[in-house]
Amino acid sequence: MVTLHRIGTELDLAKQNIWLYVRQLQNRGLIVYTPKERFTTPIHLSEAGWALSEVPRASGRDLQFPILGQIAAGQPTLADDQIEAYVTRLQDVLDLHEGDFLLRVRGHSMIGIGIYDGDLVAIHPQEDEPLKGEIVLVTIPRDNTATLKRWERKNGIVKLSSENPHPDYDPMEFPVEEVLMQGCLVGHIGTGRSRRAQNGE
Repeated sequence: MVTLHRIGTELDLAKQNIWLYVRQLQNRGLIVYTPKERFTTPIHLSEAGWALSEVPRASGRDLQFPILGQIAAGQPTLADDQIEAYVTRLQDVLDLHEGDFLLRVRGHSMIGIGIYDGDLVAIHPQEDEPLKGEIVLVTIPRDNTATLKRWERKNGIVKLSSENPHPDYDPMEFPVEEVLMQGCLVGHIGTGRSRRAQNGE
């Protein structure tokens, strides 16, 4: 997932310079970028951008989906956008499209819906506010943290709820302006080892 923060880190550029370059690309219609929290919002190539890049776009069975490290299904942890690996052919079994990505779950807060520690979750990037009750990937920019939770908003307050009745996983609440929507859960892939371990097998 490309963000201004990642560009700055990898290219060692000042934030103000990165923003100038990105704004020029946006003005030319080469990228799709809607800044909310400027340095954590994903940047995607537009159709014109892909054409200019001369890089072949994956299509059909050639689509590759990156695994972007870990995401907390528990208390939020540091967001990590380093690519761990790529997987292919997942669109044959999940409703995935170009630009979607995978994250590896760490924690136990979503076991009530069958998402266990070590599982992979498929995320569709989305900045628009989700429907009440949707499972979402959100970041808390002030703390540079990210988490997977069930979304509910009321009177300007976002409640992020787990799917685990243990008191360690009570809902977390934040003012809506302190929460950045990153994507919605599309599906997940269970890993046999983690499930057997957690079920005592």
